[in-house]
Amino acid sequence: MNPEGFDRLTRGAIDVHVHGQPDLSESLKNRGDDVEVARMAQEYGMAGWVLKSHLWSTMDRARRIRDELGFPVWGSITLNPPAGGLEPSVVELAAAHGARVVFLPTWGAAADFARGGYIADLLGRISPAFREYAERSVIELCDGDGRLTGRARAVIDACHALGLALATGHASVEESRAVAAYCAEIGQRVLVTHPLHYTSDLRVFVELGAFVEFAAAPLLHPDGHLTIRDVHQALEDIGPHRAILSTDVFSRWVPPEPECLRMMVEQLAYLGWSAEDIATMVSTNPRELLGEPL
Repeated sequence: MNPEGFDRLTRGAIDVHVHGQPDLSESLKNRGDDVEVARMAQEYGMAGWVLKSHLWSTMDRARRIRDELGFPVWGSITLNPPAGGLEPSVVELAAAHGARVVFLPTWGAAADFARGGYIADLLGRISPAFREYAERSVIELCDGDGRLTGRARAVIDACHALGLALATGHASVEESRAVAAYCAEIGQRVLVTHPLHYTSDLRVFVELGAFVEFAAAPLLHPDGHLTIRDVHQALEDIGPHRAILSTDVFSRWVPPEPECLRMMVEQLAYLGWSAEDIATMVSTNPRELLGEPL
């Protein structure tokens, strides 16, 4: 039995970075079936989440959870090579199918491939042909002068026209800055995903009006190099008003997403963050990113 008030900081929360089961492979199990974990989220008082996959669109899976539980789940698409990469038509078709969020390339990003990304490593263990495919299909968001490519701008324009939220995936810091700058120019809502993987200078993103994500996953990974105090320090630098707390977990060694989020926010509360600040980061800001009523 959960103690009274255990959900005090997760009520109304929206997790914008949830990986379902399966994501990379049926053999790589996480901690629960999509519907069962969503049922747990309801018990924690959460108000919804965004379902993400590194390989496939998630709109049908999101619809299944909504239909079965009445729990708000929004589908997404990640513009990795299986989705066609930086294709505005894919964005338009995903929106027609109910997508709410478009993630720029993750393992398909040239920057991620160059740094030997974790997801690419896992996919390489699953598929013997993967490395050749990934190397041949890498996607760059910027040209040699550091400017967004025409395809990248066209994808962002499509998101803007359709009212979709955009997330930067595993882009480089320079690419993420270019994306955030263009989004500021056209008024596009954008989330810079887990930037503490790559940089500690987050103020430039906040100054451009982007949301900045702090995910639980790297705090829990056996090889992770970040702690909750790193998140605390970053939040002290930028404040809570453009920050979003999420989970991004999909491994056997962590609890299901609602508990991971609860652990994270309870630790931040211990470090001095108020319930109001936490609500801003888990409820108000995710709603604004998604274009949901506040």
